[in-house]
Amino acid sequence: MHQQLKILPMAGFGLLLMLVATANSAPYQSLVNAPQRGDLFFGVQERFNRYYTDRNYTPDRVLHVSPQGGGNGSSGAPMSADNAFSQVQAGDQILFHDGQYQGCWELDDSQSGTYDKPITIKAESPAVSIDCCNTGRATCFNLEGANYVAIDGFRLNGGNYGVRAVGLDYAAPGHQKGVAILNTEAADQYKDPFFSGQSDWLVLDGNKGHGGGDGDGHGIYLSNGGDWAVVRNNELYDNSSSDFQINADPISTCEDDDIPYDDPRCYGSALEQLGQGVSEYILVESNYFHNSDVGPNFTSVRNAVLRNNIIGPYTRHGTSFWQETDVPQLGSSDNRIEHNLFIGNNSRHVLQTVVYSDGNQIRNNILLGIKASGGKISTNPDTVLVEVDQDTVTHNLFSGNVYIGGRFDGFSPGRSEQRLNRFDSQWFNRFPANGMGKATDYRPGKTAPFLDSDPLLPTTPMDMEGRPRTNPVSAGPWEHGGVLRAIITPVQRKIPQQFSPGTDLR
Repeated sequence: MHQQLKILPMAGFGLLLMLVATANSAPYQSLVNAPQRGDLFFGVQERFNRYYTDRNYTPDRVLHVSPQGGGNGSSGAPMSADNAFSQVQAGDQILFHDGQYQGCWELDDSQSGTYDKPITIKAESPAVSIDCCNTGRATCFNLEGANYVAIDGFRLNGGNYGVRAVGLDYAAPGHQKGVAILNTEAADQYKDPFFSGQSDWLVLDGNKGHGGGDGDGHGIYLSNGGDWAVVRNNELYDNSSSDFQINADPISTCEDDDIPYDDPRCYGSALEQLGQGVSEYILVESNYFHNSDVGPNFTSVRNAVLRNNIIGPYTRHGTSFWQETDVPQLGSSDNRIEHNLFIGNNSRHVLQTVVYSDGNQIRNNILLGIKASGGKISTNPDTVLVEVDQDTVTHNLFSGNVYIGGRFDGFSPGRSEQRLNRFDSQWFNRFPANGMGKATDYRPGKTAPFLDSDPLLPTTPMDMEGRPRTNPVSAGPWEHGGVLRAIITPVQRKIPQQFSPGTDLR
């Protein structure tokens, strides 16, 4: 059970801390991994896209397309992308041959894949580039109620969105399911490179999103109460709003449906097909979010895991766990926040937990406040490393964190945590003063004071590149030593080379 801390006076014993149960779940205690087909995910049978989870999956048939395509869709005679989208069905793959494309393509609930037979939309190589149109949804790939669709390996330019994936209703039965967006770069969209709403069992893995414009400006935006998602190995930067945002948005998903915020239909558990105003069971790991206007927003998010990420710096402020109502059940609560590097370079917060965003476990992170002058980096005493308000100050668990520079608002570090007032760039591999380096630049150097500083957490036993940690562990996303491996998922699939109309390739 989610736990609130009640303080009662007791004669002879000072203050007795008693745990009082409320309606939500406790922070999920088991190890959560991106699953293979048939595995459990947060203790529930996975329902992700088979293209992502099954290394042995092959499509039933392949529709080959090219920029000038006018053929029958075989490898030697590609068809147009428009033709392929008009006839694609469950189990098919649309394979884009190299080249420059213009257009926007849409699948709706009449053209869905299934759990066993997803639709896959794949680029032959990174040389496939699409300029998104400026009409309709203005989206390169718009999935409007379409289930079990995978998009893999594209460069998407302009428009309102690169990929837009939405369900048909705020209630759980109307949610979209099984979309996977992989190894795709989306840039310079007016709204968001990657956007989802009412979408469950969603995967974003290995993507890059930048240049989100002032129409919305999020690199990745997961909205409207979607549950069960994997967000890993992505890089987001140069976006005009929050790099990464999960907003369950109870103002829309509950209030607009005439559901009170304190009704279980709004705040209840996704395990019971409830909770239209909450997003739950989301794994966010090994991402690099940096150099946008605002850091990640977790708004009415519960039972999520945020681990092994590099986050910051930002123009305005860093990461926030919060909500948009005053109902305690809708706070961003019961999340695990472990082994991240949070970076701030101004006077705003690096990490914030406010408005009943309690019951979170915040462990073994590095929180760093810096300033750069004349090419030299030093600590910034004005940076708020942690901000906690009066509604959450006693309810979150902080342990094993390392605080460098900065100050605190409504919070004091615990005895198990390090407080450092000095910064040395040699504590890191190649620390970039402007934040525009590579993830590997933040690997710790041999003199870092946070090496082997913390106990091993069974919930984060691997570091950012997938190396096993040994006890004691280093704070932050990296163990020292080693080389970052590129993580490309899924593996290259076997592709039937051609088909003739009417041929059954199963």
